[in-house]
Amino acid sequence: MITPDVNQTYTHGEDLDPEVVPNFEMSFESFEDAFLFYKKYAGLVGFPIKKNRKRGTTRKDFCCSLEGKHNTKVQDGDCKTSKTSKRDGCKAMVCAREARDGGRVFFTRIVFEHNHKLNPTPSMTKRMRAHKVEDPSVMNLVDTMHASQVPHPNVMRVLRSVASGAKNLHLTERDVQNRRAAHVREERMDDIPKLLAFFRECKANNPQLFYEFQLDDKNVVKNVFWSHTSQQGDYVDYSSVVTFDTTYRTNQYSMPLAMFVGFNNQLQNVIFGQALLRDERADTFEWLFKQFRAWHVMNKFRNELNHLNTQHPGLSKTLTSVINHPLRPIEFEQAWAAMLDKYEVHESKVLMKLYDERNMWVGAYFKEIFCGTMTSTQRSESVNSTVKHGYCDNSMAIHEFAKSFLELLAHNKEKEAEEEFNS
Repeated sequence: MITPDVNQTYTHGEDLDPEVVPNFEMSFESFEDAFLFYKKYAGLVGFPIKKNRKRGTTRKDFCCSLEGKHNTKVQDGDCKTSKTSKRDGCKAMVCAREARDGGRVFFTRIVFEHNHKLNPTPSMTKRMRAHKVEDPSVMNLVDTMHASQVPHPNVMRVLRSVASGAKNLHLTERDVQNRRAAHVREERMDDIPKLLAFFRECKANNPQLFYEFQLDDKNVVKNVFWSHTSQQGDYVDYSSVVTFDTTYRTNQYSMPLAMFVGFNNQLQNVIFGQALLRDERADTFEWLFKQFRAWHVMNKFRNELNHLNTQHPGLSKTLTSVINHPLRPIEFEQAWAAMLDKYEVHESKVLMKLYDERNMWVGAYFKEIFCGTMTSTQRSESVNSTVKHGYCDNSMAIHEFAKSFLELLAHNKEKEAEEEFNS
């Protein structure tokens, strides 16, 4: 910073409207009114202001923000970073006092002269903290665009258009970035409870929502899998082919997003279920596929299995073990036969259906099946691109991601209906 010339002073121009220039004849109903008047004057002249907090209840000093000198609170040898202060001992200020009868407020001292250059242009004053203007409607627009994952350059482009030009926009790019950062900090608080609340709300509207959590040894959620009712309906209709893939940078914790993906009659992508995982370890994927298998079986035959388990206590636990443990077809068939013998349920129609469809939900049977015009993970990769470029980013809290993902599913349903109508 250039040291100011002590012999050079700066003040407002003679063309400034006298009505906005402080004088001793003025009176105000309160100290706040006096401050707002001086703030307006400072904005027109081009300097930042602040309130001097050292005064009492009957006197207030309003000063140029560059008054005084910066005093470091650490010894020079202990200071690890050097931060330049803009304070240069400017003397410009007004002193406001309350009348003795406790009535109106008057200016009793006015110093117009500054020892630094003034910046009266709007492009400069809007960068001064004291002169920032936050229009609630504009800030709501900013929040809406951030929630919709509008990229920062596009946010600024929209704001400049709404304001009819950058010179009329009272927000800087830093203001918009700070607004977003504050929102991220707020949403990060109580993230998992907010996610649970969102799932409970969804389940209250539709009880078929399926979700499961896995906790670590510290009782902290490390993996979560969920599937909405519409996804379960898609799975019933379009589960002839299911691909699985993971992608990154969808939330602020860098948790990989795993998705089970297929396609509908119009060859459009459909997502059957999704999970946020702490890592990609083998035991993590083992947990996830167990949840997916359990969801598949229990969802399709939920009512019948509940009735069967009522008649044969313990059957549900054994069935879960049979689903999760056999690694080869012969091992599965041996375990299945043993279960039928143990509970004497050879004639159960629901178990017959499950066995007939074993190639759809038993891992040992997932070989040499129809590939549905897909090569490798191209369909999952296409969904990954859609998710990351329209519905989430790496600053999102988990509960925000879950809400945004539901919007993606609704968008996909609209595209499906449009394609079906046009076909």
